[in-house]
Amino acid sequence: MVNNFIVIYFLTVLSTVIFGQKLILRACCNGIEKCREYNQPEEMFGVACCGKEPMNQFESICCENVIRSRKQGNTFIDKCCGNQTLAYDQTCCQGIVHNIPNGECCGSVAFSRTNTKALCCDGSLNLNADPGSACCGTIPFDGGIRESCCAGQVYLKDIYDGCCPIPDSIPLSYNPYNSKRQICCDLPIQKIGNTKCCYLRNSNGTFIPKSFDYSTSCCAYPYIEITQKTNNACITPQ
Repeated sequence: MVNNFIVIYFLTVLSTVIFGQKLILRACCNGIEKCREYNQPEEMFGVACCGKEPMNQFESICCENVIRSRKQGNTFIDKCCGNQTLAYDQTCCQGIVHNIPNGECCGSVAFSRTNTKALCCDGSLNLNADPGSACCGTIPFDGGIRESCCAGQVYLKDIYDGCCPIPDSIPLSYNPYNSKRQICCDLPIQKIGNTKCCYLRNSNGTFIPKSFDYSTSCCAYPYIEITQKTNNACITPQ
């Protein structure tokens, strides 16, 4: 993001006549603390305050209250990057100037738009990403072809191909799981075995997944809580 602005202090113009013939004009900012003198009124055309100092807007540019020259060699500067000037063949990223023309920003780092191996993931620049890669947190991955992404970590899909949210976790956390062998409850549980998943009714009308041992416990109406089996049977509350 490029910012180009001038913080305006009140500009005061004072005139003094010395010995009845010489006119001295003063442009002052912040009272009379910082002043510049001029001999002709036309010299003051374009004068403004940059912070607490007067400057000529046609010769200088105000970058975060720092006066910079607009002319740098054959280049005329009309933009700021932080308190520095920004030329047409440079890129500004978070107030830092990079000598990359028309670049992209990844956080405070710049990279070329033509770099096919560059991938910005959550503010982290990767310069060796394969074509077609996607982001998993700050890490590149193949976008789901042979790899999966869960909670910012990359896994082989043969091992984990899903992401199971952990209820009531703050911030929300996830566990990876294999959908062929597991189901996602409050945690990944094996499809084969006594552990099953029950969706309990919450007070606000939503349902919360809860794993339970099917051999000893019951998931039954009104689905408020997991109950213990009685005589190896599930009893519906009255």
